[in-house]
Amino acid sequence: MKQASRTVHAGRELVARSPLAPDLSPAAVHVYTDLEDYDAVARGERPGHYYGRNSNSNRAMLERAVADLEGGEEGVATASGMAALYVAMLALAPKPVTIVATRELYGGTLALIRQDLEPAGYEANFIDMTDLDAVRRGMDGAGLALVETITNPLCRVPDVEVIAAVARDRGVPLLVDNTFASPILFRPLEVGATAVMHSATKYIGGHSDLIAGVVVGTAEAMSAARARSVRTGSTLGPFEAWLALRGLRTLEVRMRRHSDNAIAVARALQGMPGVARVHHPWLPGSVSHDVAHRLMPEGTGGMLAFDLNGGREAVQRMLSRFQMVRFAASLGGIETTVSYPEITSHRALSPQERAELGVGSGTVRVSVGIEAAEDIVADFAHALSE
Repeated sequence: MKQASRTVHAGRELVARSPLAPDLSPAAVHVYTDLEDYDAVARGERPGHYYGRNSNSNRAMLERAVADLEGGEEGVATASGMAALYVAMLALAPKPVTIVATRELYGGTLALIRQDLEPAGYEANFIDMTDLDAVRRGMDGAGLALVETITNPLCRVPDVEVIAAVARDRGVPLLVDNTFASPILFRPLEVGATAVMHSATKYIGGHSDLIAGVVVGTAEAMSAARARSVRTGSTLGPFEAWLALRGLRTLEVRMRRHSDNAIAVARALQGMPGVARVHHPWLPGSVSHDVAHRLMPEGTGGMLAFDLNGGREAVQRMLSRFQMVRFAASLGGIETTVSYPEITSHRALSPQERAELGVGSGTVRVSVGIEAAEDIVADFAHALSE
């Protein structure tokens, strides 16, 4: 089936008399009458569930669905995107190694490396992943590589295909955060990545009503990730899994609308008062223009950013004048929202570090929703009018 059909059906097989919508199974534990049967299920030799922290039917459906869409062997669903990232990193690098990572990491990922992994003996080498010479140098001696398909918040697109080839040549596992693109627009495993993770809170869920994460890769790697998730209690609850799977069913339709709307808004913002620069990978002049069109020819999702003259005061004035758009620290919902990286995603960075990344006091991140593009543009035009 094509991706549009797979998003609707992936993760479960219906037989006669099955409910069309999956049942919600909140059970913490399942009962057995045969010791050998229980033992076989617990060993993974027979299908079934026995304790909610280890497995659950709703979680299993979500894991199979995302693995199917990403082209991976297995998936592991966790209680948040950060939990998915953490278990994936430790599955691929269980002992301290040098982690080579994009310097434009999401602030939460950067905090995880600095505050949890580095004190445990890991070393971090943050590089510009759009500089392929820097990538080649950085991979030498590394034990794990971490890259975002589309960076947060400035929406740059590194050449994941080339990065994966460099990592493979040097025997370095590559973990890709594919949250912004989703498996509809890009599938890192198909170009050689080792594993891919999502904050399913965002586009997979799509409705700003759940917290979840998913990591996908080989059966061997996911077995290690699952075991760590089970031991640390970071597995996803059944209701959140049920919600995420329901959101996933419309992912293909939503991502195309998000993509179309985002490039329309980006183009319109370029001519609005006070806007110094717009960051969208498909815009002419973007450093990612050619790579983004090659890797994601059908669109780059709903994310963009722009720099507003006047800094924080100008941003606050804009926020106070919105009529439909709202300020919210997350992204990927059906509604258009803006975020202010200085105090949200990148608040853990120093002003100097933010400046080095190009994130200033006037930088605004936009998660473009699925409303009519004309209405979104009109709201920005009103909010930014002189």
